[in-house]
Order: sequence, then C-alpha cells, then structure tokens
Amino acid sequence: MKNLKKILLIALPMLVLSSCSKDDDYKTAPFTPLLFTEDFPSGDGLDDTILELEGWTNMAETGTVVWKNQIYRGNGYAEFTSYQSSDAVSVGWLISPSIDMDEHIGEKLVFRSSQSYVSSVNNKLEVFVSSDFDGTNFSTATWTPIAAKLPTTDATYFEFMESGVIDLSSYTGNLHVGFKVTGSGTNTSLDGSYQIDNVRVYY
Repeated sequence: MKNLKKILLIALPMLVLSSCSKDDDYKTAPFTPLLFTEDFPSGDGLDDTILELEGWTNMAETGTVVWKNQIYRGNGYAEFTSYQSSDAVSVGWLISPSIDMDEHIGEKLVFRSSQSYVSSVNNKLEVFVSSDFDGTNFSTATWTPIAAKLPTTDATYFEFMESGVIDLSSYTGNLHVGFKVTGSGTNTSLDGSYQIDNVRVYY
C-alpha cells in the first residue's frame, strides 16, 4: 500500500495540471494594497528542505515533524506531512511574522491550501491568529481559531483551493497567523499531507 502511495505521490501532481501552478498565475491585483504576502521560495536546492523563512516560526508542538519547502513546476509552497515519520502524534505549526494591524483598517486574509492522501477528519489543517505571540513563547500565547475554506477528505489531491476572504479588521497590534496540522506517522489513516501557498493580508 505504501509503495502505491509513493507512486501516486509522483504521478498525481503530473495529472492535476491546475494544482501547484506558478505564483504568476495567482493575481495579486484583487488583494491590494498589500500589508503582507508570502508565496514561498522556489530557488534551486530548496525542494523538500526544511522551511526556513525570515520572521516565520516553523515548529513541532508534538513529535519531530516540521513544515517543508516544496517546489513543483517552478512554484514554491509549504507542506506538512507526517508520512514515514516515527511519531505516533505529529502536530506542526507554521506561524507568520508579525503583521501591524494598527496602520490601516479593514484588513483581510486570503491564502490557498490543498491536501494529499488525507482520509480522516482527524488528520486536519487548522488556522489560528494570535495578537500576543512574541515570536518565541508559543505556549503562553493565545491562539484564536479562524474560519476558512479548507480542503476536505474528498478534495482532489494537490489541487489548491481559495480560503475565502477572512475578516481581520477587529484585531489590533501585532498579529500572527498560524497554520496547524495534526497527523501521525504510525497511524496510516492520519499520515496525509497539507500544502499552503499565496498568503495575503490586504486592506
């Protein structure tokens, strides 16, 4: 079964032509003026490496797995998967740099996400915001879940979907956006993957 999974991991991105397309195809004009944007690196030698971006926090809350940089057809995106890890429980966070919410009004968040081989609702992607995370003390910060359109278990593998427009206008101070995935490397029903791309905060 795992061998089949490996084959599909290679073959499916080739079949889903609308997924993982270049960021140039994702127009930013509707999302301006921009306060924050992240399209994730697509440079040589970065594919399948630990995601390291200035200002971003990439951490394992439980287990050892962290987010990785992936590149397909010149497009970089962030991915979290516990597949083939030895962790019974994997909980990984990717947290944005601080975004100043006091300079403007009417701030909104959009991003795109996709999934691959997710078969259980317990293998999940969640999105949070925090206005008291200092970039270091994760456990003492307050994380508020926000509603977004996220891929379900029946979503087409690797096909990015829009989050919908998320209203952030009620927040003040320095805001962080956190993407959290829960999975498992030992439970095969919980070892799917999630991908994030084209994060925009605009007003």
